[in-house]
Amino acid sequence: MKPGATKRRPTPRSSTNDAADRFMRLLRDDHAGLSRVLREIDAQQSLLRSSPETARPVLGEAMRYLLVYQHSVHHPREDRLFARIRGREPGLYRNMSSLVREHRTGQRQAEALAGELSRATPAQLRGRTGERLAKQLQAYVRHTRAHMRREEAVFYTGSERVLRASDWAVLMEGTEQRDPAGDLARLSARYPRLAARLSRPERQVSGPGETRARACDGALQFLERMTETYGMLAQETIEVTRSNLAELRSVRTPLALLRTASSIRARSSRLAVRVLTQPFRR
Repeated sequence: MKPGATKRRPTPRSSTNDAADRFMRLLRDDHAGLSRVLREIDAQQSLLRSSPETARPVLGEAMRYLLVYQHSVHHPREDRLFARIRGREPGLYRNMSSLVREHRTGQRQAEALAGELSRATPAQLRGRTGERLAKQLQAYVRHTRAHMRREEAVFYTGSERVLRASDWAVLMEGTEQRDPAGDLARLSARYPRLAARLSRPERQVSGPGETRARACDGALQFLERMTETYGMLAQETIEVTRSNLAELRSVRTPLALLRTASSIRARSSRLAVRVLTQPFRR
């Protein structure tokens, strides 16, 4: 090294992990909001034939939310991540290519369902049209949930393993738009009926005099919500553990070990807070 020259310090690994954590948190928050809205769609489709005047407005807002945010913001955000993975590890991308196609298919299905819901008359919704739309909405919810599970298990797990600091820096540019479903005040400004439903302290699939079967449905929805939440947290725990181990394996000096320990402690603390608080959020 020449006299007077300063040694160039490498970018701390913690900054890479922070960028990755922030980006992946945006994606997981999107999935949390989507999961809540899907549960409401499932609840309302079961009432579409018997109470079209009350079920359709909620379903209309829910489908509009899907098109305006999930299909127009969240999925393009994921597609950008897919493109980065493709550049780093084409083999992994090939395993994910079906998920990219499903984004386009899901958007077309949501657009078609939203259009049919808006055009159908109450009388049609009480008949065969309502029966068909209810089945299509139920299938849409089922397929979207399966899509999310595959993304969490395959796509999200692999991204932090293959991407580099420069990838995360690019991905974080202009990605701060957040899911309105995570803020009921924001959600109610554009989707007041949907927000009112999501703000209720208990899942209410029907009004007074609900049958025992409907009560059982509500219990099943609660169990499903808790299963989804704990499944998401379990997957996140696995990812954090892998990141911690990878960071420890890269340590070469005592100073680097201290920095790594601090990074691991901060990341693990954030995870611990989520494990303790996320199951109780609505």
